[in-house]
Amino acid sequence: MIRHLYIKNFVLIDELNLDFEEGFSAFTGETGAGKSILIDAISLLCAERASASFIMKGKDKAIIEGTFTFNKNSHAARVLEEAGFELEEETTFTRELHASNKSVTRIDHRVVTLSLLREALQDEIDIHGQRDNAYLLKDSLHIHLLDRYLQDDELLREVRTKYDVLRRLQKEKEEALNSTYNENDLSYFSYQIKEIEEADLTPGEDEQLEAKERQYKAVKDSYDKLNAIFTTYDEEVSGGLYNMLRAIESLKADEEMEKVQSAFSDAYYNMVDALETLGNMRAALDMSEDEINAMEERLYTIQKLKRKYGRTIEDILTKKDELQQQVDMFAHKQEYLDRIDKEISAAQKAYDACAKKLHDVRTKGCRKLDEEVMVHLKELMLPNARFKTSITEGKPSVNGSDKVEFLISMNKGEDLKPLSKTASGGELSRLMLGLKVIFTRLQGIETVIFDEIDTGVSGPVATSIGKEMRALSKTCQVFAVTHLAPVASCADTQYLVSKASDETDTRTTVTQLNEDGRIRQLALISSGEITEASLQAARELFERNRS
Repeated sequence: MIRHLYIKNFVLIDELNLDFEEGFSAFTGETGAGKSILIDAISLLCAERASASFIMKGKDKAIIEGTFTFNKNSHAARVLEEAGFELEEETTFTRELHASNKSVTRIDHRVVTLSLLREALQDEIDIHGQRDNAYLLKDSLHIHLLDRYLQDDELLREVRTKYDVLRRLQKEKEEALNSTYNENDLSYFSYQIKEIEEADLTPGEDEQLEAKERQYKAVKDSYDKLNAIFTTYDEEVSGGLYNMLRAIESLKADEEMEKVQSAFSDAYYNMVDALETLGNMRAALDMSEDEINAMEERLYTIQKLKRKYGRTIEDILTKKDELQQQVDMFAHKQEYLDRIDKEISAAQKAYDACAKKLHDVRTKGCRKLDEEVMVHLKELMLPNARFKTSITEGKPSVNGSDKVEFLISMNKGEDLKPLSKTASGGELSRLMLGLKVIFTRLQGIETVIFDEIDTGVSGPVATSIGKEMRALSKTCQVFAVTHLAPVASCADTQYLVSKASDETDTRTTVTQLNEDGRIRQLALISSGEITEASLQAARELFERNRS
């Protein structure tokens, strides 16, 4: 969700810092004060097309910066981690618009492409207006929205698995039917299979051999030095040192000489012991020439096969299986086709049964969805509206064999028609609000922004819109630009957007209102003036819609 918004030199905004909390925030103010400028700024953060016309007159550039917090399992978090970002508690998105029509995009102060910005935030923010073109109007997403509502993930995974098996078998059959191998191809495939089999590869042996080769190269220098030490000892030191020991031991001993004899004897035998230890170390390092040659030859064989058949031993063995399959297809094509037809038939039956089970779950569950939507439509004062989830036979896919489409009728006697083909307007905006109370959480959206969707309504309808927005804010952050007191009174936080002019400039400011400020603003919105009566009515409205 959005935690902080910073705007500088943007249209009529000189400089603005706003902190946001969870819940429902309303933005009110006179017509033309610049309430929609905030929506435009957030839209640019979502990678909407920029223009130099957004830059305040006389300035070189405009800056829009938003600080967000993301759920670790969210789409945005996955996109950013894949792009190499280490997610902290907050992430900052920045767009700079330059007078030269150049645009610079940053995430956590690192320059990125606009497409990365768009992909990261595409499921985080939903900006809703009277001409909404967001996810609810995409027919292709309706099946996914219904499935998320039903939350039968295990059955969906089972359908996907069975479809993948079926498509793999069908693809294998297509390849078999389209294969045009001749005898030369068969001979070559057989040669390749034999070459791999004769190598008798074991997964992981290349890594073991490479480690052994590295170890050998690392100790070879020490091994050569140890050999030089023993050669020097055997040829130059050993005999003379031993004869010296015997000569010293033969000297007539008194107390002082005994000390010399003992010291020399200890030194001699300590050196002999140390040389024995060195000898053991040399033996451990020793590899015969035959062992070294065998190791290098084996590595050469494996590398040659890798160049021909795959990067790893596992890839080589997989290639052998594929070649064997092609040989079998060629040599016993009809038997192969008969066998795979049986496998396809069994896979088709398994998929159809699972898809039918999913169809039954959807058919039963969509009635509950329809009923829940109708409850929200009645609360939004749309008594003549009808909503129905249509499930018809579709093309088999990983999603089953259903085609799912949301249908709507806004007036009595009017036929149900696809939601995507329903004309826009105030009633449709209210319908979309009712749907979003249900689907926003399931879609993973963290922030929903409503831009004056309450235009043309008043009284109980306006109150119902405000209460639905407040209900939606229990599961996500909600912003609403509104000119209606009943809607604003339902908000947790209210901001006043105002415009001031002098002889040369016009500036827009945004101020968070305290409770007294909210009461005064509600009174002004409702009656056009602040009097004791309008203040009393505003307070009653505020307290009633806050309860």
